[in-house]
Amino acid sequence: MDGLLLDSERLSHESWVEASQAMGVEVDEVEFRKIIGMNEAGLIAFLHESIGDRVEVPKLSQRVDEIYHEKIADGVPLKKGARHCIEWLSQAGVGQCVATSSKQAIARKKLGHHGLLEHFHSITGGDQVSRGKPHPEIYLTAARSLGIDPELCLAFEDSRHGVHAAAAAGTTVILVPDLAIHDDESHALAHEIWDSLETGPVKFKAWLG
Repeated sequence: MDGLLLDSERLSHESWVEASQAMGVEVDEVEFRKIIGMNEAGLIAFLHESIGDRVEVPKLSQRVDEIYHEKIADGVPLKKGARHCIEWLSQAGVGQCVATSSKQAIARKKLGHHGLLEHFHSITGGDQVSRGKPHPEIYLTAARSLGIDPELCLAFEDSRHGVHAAAAAGTTVILVPDLAIHDDESHALAHEIWDSLETGPVKFKAWLG
C-alpha cells in the first residue's frame, strides 16, 4: 500500500529525518531505504541493532509516529494510476486484497480517505501477522481471505522486502519501484517491472482478454 497505492514513503522518510535530527542522531539514507516494507516489529529490531547504542529507540519511534500522523492528518496522496487500477479491477470482478506492513487500522484510515475500502475484500496489516515481510505470511493470509491459491494471485509491490515475501508465497509479482532500494535478486523475482500503476489497465485488458 505505502509507496504503491499511496505516496506515503516520502512522508515517512521526512518524519524519520525530522525526529532523528531532533534527538541528535542521523538516519542513514541508504539504510532507511533498505528497510522500507518491514512491519513495525522488524523496523524496531533493525533500529535497535543499528542505532540502539546512540538513541532510545522507543522514544525515537514514538516521535516519528507523532510527526508522521501530523503529516497524514489530511490524507495521503494517491500514486499515479492507483485509483484507475483499483476501480478497473473492481468493475471487472477481480478480487483485491491489501497486504501491508502498516497497521490495519492505519491502512483502513488512509484508504478510506480516498473512498477505496469498498473495492477490497480484505485488508491484512502488519500487526495481524507474527512474521513480517520478507516472510510470506502476510501474502498467504491475504490469499486465504480470498479463498484463492497464492499461485493464482498477482502481487503488486514497491519494496524489496515485499517482493521477496510475495515471491516466497508463490504469487506472480509485479514490481512498481518507489523509494526502496532493489538489487538483482529482487528484480529477478519480479515477473514484470512497471514505471507506475498507469500501466495497469492496458495490461489487465490484455491479460483478461
